[in-house]
Amino acid sequence: MASIAGKPAVRPTILMGPSLGKSAQKLAQTNEPYFCEGFGGGGYPFCPKGVQTAYGVNQIVGANGGKGMTIAIVDAFAYPSAEANFAQFNSDMGLPACTTANGCFTAVNLSPYDGTGSGWDVESMLDLEYAHAMAPNAKIVYVQAYDNGYDSLGRAVGVAAGMADVVSNSWSGGENSSYDYYWNLGKVLLFSSGDYGSWPSQGFVGYPCSATTVTCVGGTSLYVNANLQRTSEVGWAGSGGGCSNQEAIPSYQGLNGSGVCSPNRASPDFSAIADPNTGVAIYLCNIYNCGYYGVGGTSLAAPVLAGLVADIDTARVSFGKSKLTFLNPGLYQAANSNYNYFYYDVLTGTNGYPAGSQFDLVTGLGVPTGKNLANRFFGLP
Repeated sequence: MASIAGKPAVRPTILMGPSLGKSAQKLAQTNEPYFCEGFGGGGYPFCPKGVQTAYGVNQIVGANGGKGMTIAIVDAFAYPSAEANFAQFNSDMGLPACTTANGCFTAVNLSPYDGTGSGWDVESMLDLEYAHAMAPNAKIVYVQAYDNGYDSLGRAVGVAAGMADVVSNSWSGGENSSYDYYWNLGKVLLFSSGDYGSWPSQGFVGYPCSATTVTCVGGTSLYVNANLQRTSEVGWAGSGGGCSNQEAIPSYQGLNGSGVCSPNRASPDFSAIADPNTGVAIYLCNIYNCGYYGVGGTSLAAPVLAGLVADIDTARVSFGKSKLTFLNPGLYQAANSNYNYFYYDVLTGTNGYPAGSQFDLVTGLGVPTGKNLANRFFGLP
């Protein structure tokens, strides 16, 4: 395949940590690889069981692991080893197989360029593995954009939206609202907010996260107890956020402190686990790297919440309701109706802006309480 040298510079929002080794020897008490969840003691890196438990997706009535839904992952460049890596991760972690052969996995390659070793391979595996971890019965579509320019990625998002119920995008670049038409598709589009903080002196807000038709996902540091239940979340220093320079405040913002950037849009909208120091284990194997690695970034938060959306969609359909098409109005309405029921309020941490009560420019509205947001706000018992 062709080289990616000299291609445009929209970047994956991922931070790769140390190798965890090639062995996936399991601990009897967790049935997970020995390095997971701090050797079974509530530490790091997280593996699927830890993230599922901390965010309560297994407690959503009727979710059934997102069965019947499809999650699309959009990344740049081809990664030919993706399905094989994905299969190994699922086997080691005790997750359902998701393959082309069983109809769960569909790869759509729009690129002549091989992204192996570019960082987009790491991004791809994080996205695939943790969307599946959060919604293990949902189907996965993996769309590989021609390159990492906005036009190529925008076209790939359009393809993905035509094949899926929710689209996860873990990449970000400079703000450019002239591309907004790519993100108005009538589907749930999640974008990560970036990994370099939001120091006000920089005046930089990640895009497409700042677009008003997408849901912008920030990042936290997640802490749990020995039972993998959340004890706290802190605003992560790398979480992107701030005031748009180009996007006007949308109608759904204004209450709960979300009008802080008026007359412009504020981001992110909500958040989840991202800090690489409280990150997850992924499996990646190619000619450059082979084994398990610790990773983090808002690249993690986006597929985690995409899996949550798929779980909620399955639950809605099981109760005779329609699938979600745009999250943001509902997210802000929930915050206004009963904030402490629907959200975990992240009160500490800074990315240049301070985290604080309800909406802030580090974590947005905070972290959704998955079971409550699903079972109550979206009309379930």
